[in-house]
Amino acid sequence: MPNEFRADHVGSLLRPPALLDARRRHEAGEVPDAGLRAIEDEAIIAAVRLQEESGIDVVTDGEFRRQDFRTGFVEAVDGLTMQTWDMPWHSGGGTVTVPSHTWIATARLAQKGRMAARESAFVRSLTSAPVKVTLIAPGFLVDRFWKDGVTDAFYSSRDEFAAEVAAITKAEIEALLAEGVRYVQLDNPGYGRFLGSRAHGTAEELQRVLAADAAAVTGVTRPAGATIGFHVCRGNQSSMWMGEGDYEPVAERLFGDLPVDRFLLEYDDERSGGFAPLRFVPPGKTVVLGLVSSKTEAPEDAAGLRRRIDEAAAATRAELALSPQCGFASIAEGGNLLTIEAERAKLRLVADVARAVWG
Repeated sequence: MPNEFRADHVGSLLRPPALLDARRRHEAGEVPDAGLRAIEDEAIIAAVRLQEESGIDVVTDGEFRRQDFRTGFVEAVDGLTMQTWDMPWHSGGGTVTVPSHTWIATARLAQKGRMAARESAFVRSLTSAPVKVTLIAPGFLVDRFWKDGVTDAFYSSRDEFAAEVAAITKAEIEALLAEGVRYVQLDNPGYGRFLGSRAHGTAEELQRVLAADAAAVTGVTRPAGATIGFHVCRGNQSSMWMGEGDYEPVAERLFGDLPVDRFLLEYDDERSGGFAPLRFVPPGKTVVLGLVSSKTEAPEDAAGLRRRIDEAAAATRAELALSPQCGFASIAEGGNLLTIEAERAKLRLVADVARAVWG
């Protein structure tokens, strides 16, 4: 698999204030659907220009049509009911609880549309650069959208539910690649609960999550030049996180069993551990080192980034690339605490360092 995407990024970008305001007014009934669509289009055009000017190797629409990283799946199917609960988030200042949304399968899922067709078509119309589309990983949905005593009224087992969620995702991946998308990325924030001192996942749960993620990509044919990536997210909202700890507990199975081409891994600070788990990434695959923080305003030192790339290279036989550690705004109203100009500078730094290292 060619490794032309040395300067990568995870996908989401900070929403401009005008877009956030338009979405709030749309939800209040003050802006019609067509008006919101026009404002989204304008914001995406500017976001594509920002990415092209930064020198990054792959372009997304910034996830500007989404409320958060799960929106594509949630809007594509019937049978889900939203619930709100208080979720703990961590930062350098301690732990806080923030009201967060989740969804529960309260009926049998019924697909009513595509997950990302409209997003993909518009961004591809704007650029000749390779386009990436991000999707929520089915393993995360299977883990979070099932509720005992509710979902099992419609599915005979978690395995049956997982197979259906994975099949919906797989069909979307295949459609996107057939339409000319060069890079499809799955995002799963769920592996964080198997890591570190706050780990609370069992071996059975890990197997279920991993099997669902693998089912969505197993057997998917890549057109020439196309790639499938997988982002192991540790939570991303308002510069806070959920997951901490070394990748070691999941590395051998995750890197060895998941049939994707690229692993996008968070490595921006000490909460991600060292590079030793990268020994389990098979040769021929790519590790995208998330060394540049999307959570902080301060720029990283280019020489320091190059040293860390060298350290990672000594730990793995895989190919390497560079990116920010996560998206800049996985949740539209919970973008990280930096400016769009700082975001632009971070992307440019990724591109400059990648070219200095790999040409």
